Amino acid sequence: MAKAAAAGFTLIELMIALAIVAITMSLAVASYRGYMLRAHRAEAAHALLAAAAEQEKFHLAHGRYGERLDGVAGSEPPALPVASYTPHGRYRLAVESADAAGYLIVARPAESHADPLCARFSFDESGRREARDREGRDSTARCW
Repeated sequence: MAKAAAAGFTLIELMIALAIVAITMSLAVASYRGYMLRAHRAEAAHALLAAAAEQEKFHLAHGRYGERLDGVAGSEPPALPVASYTPHGRYRLAVESADAAGYLIVARPAESHADPLCARFSFDESGRREARDREGRDSTARCW
């Protein structure tokens, strides 16, 4: 009598299948991380632009730009009604300088959301956007 063919997989076939799955997963995770970082950067850019709009309103009302964030109606001295953290807490905003002629607003990643390529975003009164990486090199084109 003829022997029936064995059904199933060999160990080598199983190892090849696992290797293919592992490679595919590593590519997918890296791509997903890149998309998430871009979404987080967009959150920082949006928050900076919203703060810049509030700076212009503040300038019209007070003749100078606001020096601090987290203001509420009637606070003394007056401050911008902008939260110092982005909505999901990934970036911290701060007014680095402000006077009657100009301002500079900066966003930096919160400690738990480090972004080595875009470690500092900034926006000023003339609309100039800038971004720096962790080492201080210009990364404006990549981050904005």
